[in-house]
Amino acid sequence: MKALPLLSVIVGLAVAPSSHAAPMAVTVGDPALLFTLPAINEDAAVAAVGTSRVSLGDFAGVTPPRPAKATVVHFFDRSEGAASQLAALERLKRRHGGKGLQVLAVTADDSDLGSLSTWVEDQKISFPVLRDNHRVVLGRYRIERTPLTLLVDSDGRVFAIGNPAGEGLELELEGEIGAVLDR
Repeated sequence: MKALPLLSVIVGLAVAPSSHAAPMAVTVGDPALLFTLPAINEDAAVAAVGTSRVSLGDFAGVTPPRPAKATVVHFFDRSEGAASQLAALERLKRRHGGKGLQVLAVTADDSDLGSLSTWVEDQKISFPVLRDNHRVVLGRYRIERTPLTLLVDSDGRVFAIGNPAGEGLELELEGEIGAVLDR
């Protein structure tokens, strides 16, 4: 597997810079850890998978019901840059969705569901935004800080890992997505 800029530059930054920090549970080439979470924007989830609960396994892995060539899984918190991150992912989805790209965003934001739902709705996102309210998925992946982005191929393997934010998110992912979609 070739070295990828998104991964090679940032994989070490995926965890908090503490000597006691556990490494992420997955690395490039590993099977992605499957999960199922409720969508905050239920309309987008229903459009994507037919239900308000979305699984990574809906798109990737062994016999997914809605196979995708590539799935972006973006873990984020509702910080200052979150809106621009989601907007960048929306642009990528629009550009590459017809070629087999799916996008999932996952937040562990523990604010009340009403305000979170309003915030997500205001972003006008067409892909599922999932809520990991009890940090179960973040814990399984051993993600200690966000944003963090995984690119998963159709076989369910992690193709790239990184934590670019803002403009870097779209620029870095563009090349990685192209590499997966062109295989």
